[in-house]
Amino acid sequence: MIKHIKDKVLIFRNQGIGDLILITPAIRAIRHLHPEAHISVFTGDWSKSSVEGNPHIYEIISYPDPWIQNKKLFRILQLTAKLRRKRFDRVYIFHSHDILQLLTLLSGIPERYGFSFEGTGRFIQHKTQWEPNSQRYIADNYLDIPRLAGYNGDDLSLEYYLSQENEAEAEGIISGNDIDKDNFVVIAPGGGINPRQDVFEKRWGADKFARLAELLHEEFDCSIILIGAKAEKEICGIVKNKSAVKVVNLCGETNFKVSAALVKKSKMLISNDSGIMHTAVAFKKPSAAVFGPSNPYSLLPQNNINRWVSSGIDCSPCYCNSIFKGCDRNLACMKELSAEKVFETVKELWIEQYSQIQRSHTVL
Repeated sequence: MIKHIKDKVLIFRNQGIGDLILITPAIRAIRHLHPEAHISVFTGDWSKSSVEGNPHIYEIISYPDPWIQNKKLFRILQLTAKLRRKRFDRVYIFHSHDILQLLTLLSGIPERYGFSFEGTGRFIQHKTQWEPNSQRYIADNYLDIPRLAGYNGDDLSLEYYLSQENEAEAEGIISGNDIDKDNFVVIAPGGGINPRQDVFEKRWGADKFARLAELLHEEFDCSIILIGAKAEKEICGIVKNKSAVKVVNLCGETNFKVSAALVKKSKMLISNDSGIMHTAVAFKKPSAAVFGPSNPYSLLPQNNINRWVSSGIDCSPCYCNSIFKGCDRNLACMKELSAEKVFETVKELWIEQYSQIQRSHTVL
């Protein structure tokens, strides 16, 4: 009896956590195109948790991000040899960079799909246009790659998977910190950190988040949780210390998965443009994101529950999915955005999502 050998498909995307979450509609589409295939995701260690538990993939092949980000030739050759040994039949590359597309060519993968942008795309046969910093949601642009192979869907819902252990740990944190499990808001004041470039200019500011926490508590009598990575402990500490209301600071105390589980169980997430923002979209959880230099039209879907706030000044947005080149206007897009303006959006969203529920409980 001849054993059937499944097609082997590789998906390649690295850099930020949010970048990987944004390709989950495309991952789902690729599984639709290849229902019986062995599908692997090739990504950096930094963001691999974004696709852990994803049922559409068979394995994650990860590597230390500096190997590629810092163009370490010997390490890149090691990675190409590793991929070559796995004998992939095709690769979907969610990058427009020539060096990353060349890596897949050197890995001996015969069918290569990906982006072209300003002259790139020389090392792939099937290409579509990369459209950064446009009015188009990036998740839809990512879907153009499986569309090259015949996919004709348009489902842009994001996916992010948690384990039972992640959910249980979050529940333990809520019960152990005297948090109202039915009425708490998660605030993530950090962000702007990823292997390619740290862009702290995307952070709104600790003083304003502290004032926002006060407004939230005064209006909705809700518990406030701060989340973030260990590198964000300083900004979270300032928010806690400057706020006149009780704030539970969990920054650096949980991993990203558990932080996402807290978002899932909350009433709402409030954040900067950061990776955690995309988990709220995946969970269909109400959220409000503060945007300054980056482009909300590219990074958030147009729906009623995942909203963004910006100052609206004429130079914003000035970048998206590229290298931030700095600001010559003293970051006016962030400094001119008050806590009161952000709270207006949050209050409007809260009333739309929860006032009807509250009224029905009152009637009962």
